[in-house]
Amino acid sequence: MKILYIVKTQLHYYPPCISQIRMLKDLGYDVEVLYGTSNDSALKLLGKENILCHKISNINDKADSKVTKLKDWYKFRKGVLNELKKYPKDAILWFGTAESALPMKGALNGKRYILSLLELLDDCPQKVKMLKSIVQDALAITVCEETRGYIMRSWWNLSKIPYVFPNKPYNQITDCRHEPSISETKKVIERIKDKKVILYQGILQNTDEILEVAESLKEMQEEYTLLLMGIDKYHSVDKIKEIYDKVEYVSYIPAPYHLEITSYAHIGIVFYRDDCLNKVFCAPNKIYEYSGFGIPMLANNIPGLKNTVGNAGAAECIDMKKDNIIKSIKKIEADYATYSANAKKFFAGTDNFETMKEMMEKIENDLYKDK
Repeated sequence: MKILYIVKTQLHYYPPCISQIRMLKDLGYDVEVLYGTSNDSALKLLGKENILCHKISNINDKADSKVTKLKDWYKFRKGVLNELKKYPKDAILWFGTAESALPMKGALNGKRYILSLLELLDDCPQKVKMLKSIVQDALAITVCEETRGYIMRSWWNLSKIPYVFPNKPYNQITDCRHEPSISETKKVIERIKDKKVILYQGILQNTDEILEVAESLKEMQEEYTLLLMGIDKYHSVDKIKEIYDKVEYVSYIPAPYHLEITSYAHIGIVFYRDDCLNKVFCAPNKIYEYSGFGIPMLANNIPGLKNTVGNAGAAECIDMKKDNIIKSIKKIEADYATYSANAKKFFAGTDNFETMKEMMEKIENDLYKDK
């Protein structure tokens, strides 16, 4: 079976897509990738596994104006349709994101395709409306979190719940204090390897919770290093350093190499605001990136975290205020081995490869049962 995996922009920004591509390859499918933009790290990773990647259009993945975005939609749509002429008509298309499928609306009649929805999009009602016909005609839909799947079934009157693929990286390294393999991670690890690291990894945009952590660590007067790893869009690092002087910052390490740094963390931080359903029922890859190394977590008190790492006993899920943070850090430290073991058990409990195998077998049986 030929599968063309399609991602419009920033392929490297979507670890779930990279994981799905690699799983399909390991299951023996003939998979190729069509993409609009990507950095070299993602392309090199897939290239090492003999997965062909084809750039199909020159688009601006940072475009702000609606006119430029519409032009990019058209270029992407045209690029995909031109590229498809090179492949068998019975090839299955797999759109890795909603944004990859939307430009193809009206051009998918007679085509067989799968769609992965990485976000709930409840804050984008126009996209939800536009996706309806695309979703209803797909061979299969995948989501990253179960409750999102039930919500989508209700929205679009689906006959069954989409397949759930939690955002667990495929073949993630799991050895603590991993030996660095590239110069970028080696430099960072040299700075932190002898420190007790509390890690936040992710874009630094809503930083009130991190400021509360900094205040907590200052009051505790322990030898913790607060490591911030992610793009600092709003120049928040300086504000955090004003509060707490033991802060290390790393702007960007290409995935999956950032996990080499993660492997040195002692406690991980994860939080999402509760201002939309997509965040309330979050599906973070961080909880797997942390738990794979047995790193206990400090999390905020929302369903997407309480129902996963919270219920697993791998995290303290709290209102992220100073007194709660101090109390939770002390609680984790007092029984660190148990939290760590629970984290590893949580990580081991998700098997996306088996889900992928079951889904693809079902699709093949449905497609070929009458032949």
